[in-house]
Amino acid sequence: MTIQTQLSPESDQNNSPITMYYDDACVLCSTEAHNMQLRNPKGIQLISVNEGMDKLETAGFSRIDAMTYLCVQDAEGNWHTHMDAVRLLYKTGGVAWASLLALPIVKQLGDFAYPYVARNRYRIPNWIIKMVYGKAVMQDCQNGVCQMAPDKR
Repeated sequence: MTIQTQLSPESDQNNSPITMYYDDACVLCSTEAHNMQLRNPKGIQLISVNEGMDKLETAGFSRIDAMTYLCVQDAEGNWHTHMDAVRLLYKTGGVAWASLLALPIVKQLGDFAYPYVARNRYRIPNWIIKMVYGKAVMQDCQNGVCQMAPDKR
């Protein structure tokens, strides 16, 4: 089940706390989650899908959907998934260009591409992720989780 909501690009940073449920076996997901939390430690709480599955199921998310697509719950209890979750996450994290993600053409392209990228994130070579995130990737890989095969997560 996917519950999507509309976000407006009012401010660069949302001060309401959000909870991000992420696939901790995915190096891209883990690195992005921790980078966003570093930007706004009081505003972004991280919970791995494995730890939050009871709450996710109660909200109507299957394990497969929760492990594949970003799920974020805002302070009012509303759920955001897919690119709507990314837009809220970046806005809450204070990413300077987050408001651009809500522009009509950019929004449409993001909404179109997100499911493909999410389903194929394990196929993205680590060198590309390392190029984007640098040393931050190595922090998430120290315990070997990022090398876990998708069917083992």
